[in-house]
Amino acid sequence: MRFFSTIFLISSLGPLIRFRNSEYFYFFFFSLVTDSMVLIQQSIFNSSLYSIPAYLIGNLLIVLSLPRIKQKYKVGLILFILLYFVLERSDITSLISMIFIMLFILVYFTNTVVQEIKIDGKLTLFFIPLIVLYFVGIVLAYYYYADIKLVQDTFIPKIILYTFLFLSITIVGPDKKIDFTYGYDPSIKAKMANELEIHVDEYDYYLKKGLSHREIQIYHLLKKGLNNKEIAEKLNIEKKTVETHLQNMKVKFGFTTMSELRDFAKKSDELHVSIQ
Repeated sequence: MRFFSTIFLISSLGPLIRFRNSEYFYFFFFSLVTDSMVLIQQSIFNSSLYSIPAYLIGNLLIVLSLPRIKQKYKVGLILFILLYFVLERSDITSLISMIFIMLFILVYFTNTVVQEIKIDGKLTLFFIPLIVLYFVGIVLAYYYYADIKLVQDTFIPKIILYTFLFLSITIVGPDKKIDFTYGYDPSIKAKMANELEIHVDEYDYYLKKGLSHREIQIYHLLKKGLNNKEIAEKLNIEKKTVETHLQNMKVKFGFTTMSELRDFAKKSDELHVSIQ
């Protein structure tokens, strides 16, 4: 068991390194911390059972790390889980809380994939292993309560599967996409570009850079000379949220400092696709 656990932890370092400049870096960081904490605890007690408190805390941190979700939703989920846990503390309460959090993360990734396909007709490959990983995690968490022996018997196959999924994520990286036109609706992209009063080709250029719709909104307000506070007031969001989006955009455009991003935005009244 220790051999397979060690291989798994080594494989989970791959995404952390591969996504070091991605907005999902902290997701993989907290995933690694959670898995390490649980596997070390299992190794010490020589058990293949879930360590529910460790997984619960770790998954709450993972929720906080998810990009493109408003903070109020993250805080609301965490407060709900904590309140539920405090009101009725038991093993089954902890297990249900963990499954609920994992389901929230699974829905997040699934919705991200669906929206990406509908708007751009593309599928970012690393989302697929993550969806599989959390689906399997939810099933095994359920069987922890329904049939503990099954969880014990499938521990090594689970570790092998998770290792394969992390290796797949490392190989495809954060930017690898494939065409996926089933469900793609070109009118959605045109409508969203029209809302921002930009040409659809320019909107498409930003999508290829990895920018979300909200980030494109912020970028164009930045081009107009608005500061972070003014952008936050214009979009009715927190200033901290604006700053987070700007940091993500800096990485996606390939800049190292915020001043480079701001200078680029001020000088790019027209889109120059030749600029990479």
